[in-house]
Amino acid sequence: MADIFDEINEDLKRDQMQELWLRYGKYVIIAVSLVVIGVGARQGYKAWQDRQATEAAAIYHQALKSDDTASALAAQLDMLSPGYAMLAQFRIAATQAENKDFDAAEASYLALSTDPDVKPLYQQAAILLSVMNAPASRKHDELAARLTDLESQAGPWQSMALEQAAGLALRSGDRKAAMTKYESLAGLSNIPAGVRQRARQMLQILKG
Repeated sequence: MADIFDEINEDLKRDQMQELWLRYGKYVIIAVSLVVIGVGARQGYKAWQDRQATEAAAIYHQALKSDDTASALAAQLDMLSPGYAMLAQFRIAATQAENKDFDAAEASYLALSTDPDVKPLYQQAAILLSVMNAPASRKHDELAARLTDLESQAGPWQSMALEQAAGLALRSGDRKAAMTKYESLAGLSNIPAGVRQRARQMLQILKG
């Protein structure tokens, strides 16, 4: 008798599953298809990204071999992936500075510092480099103003910003401001020993 009831239960379960499949089966197939397509699309997109990165790297390094690196990189910017395009823009600015074209270098770095496609960390680096490679005719106050935020923000550029700001203060004849910045620099915890030593040496010189 128990076997008969078990068979009846199995038949009912099978009928219920068939009814559910008839009612919802097509939706299950659609859902599975979407998952499979999604996985395939992600894999395809990753492969496309890898291919784009490889091609961008080849274009970038080929441009570096050119006699006119800045022009070669500028001509290929649209062909580069976002990461390599940013790297190319930094290299263009560096090449301009190496060629003593400081007006162009400063302009290139300032453009990077306001580019919304560039991450804040690299925007800050561009601001710092715009000061370090500014033409001699640029006013000290203007350059110092660019460094104000970097001086007060903990991060990889703070010590360099303070050192540059102290140097600008000295060049402008503001000995007191220079000492204040060197004191701030010497008081930072996570900076290279050489930077702290330079700051302390400058403080001794200025106090003497």
